[in-house]
Amino acid sequence: MLQSDKERRALESILNRASTDVEFRRRLLDDPRGAIFDAFGVAIPSTFRIKFIERGPGVDALVVLPDLATHSAELTDDELESVSGGVEEDAEWADIDGE
Repeated sequence: MLQSDKERRALESILNRASTDVEFRRRLLDDPRGAIFDAFGVAIPSTFRIKFIERGPGVDALVVLPDLATHSAELTDDELESVSGGVEEDAEWADIDGE
């Protein structure tokens, strides 16, 4: 996931060029690291996985799904704290009629 303003601007430059440069676009699809290095002199670390895809003519939007969450049946203490409202010790309860 991109974090910094510098990374966001770099991606914007890549996408802008890919929208007008057919050869650069083809290289992004086939060899993104090589395309980015040749065009901008930026080496993408081998540990960073990156893939560019094209939107097909029959698709209006591409959506990348989030990672599948793996939750156990039990909530962690932090999860319990965030969902429990608790009751103030000095709270008074009234019946439905407000008495």
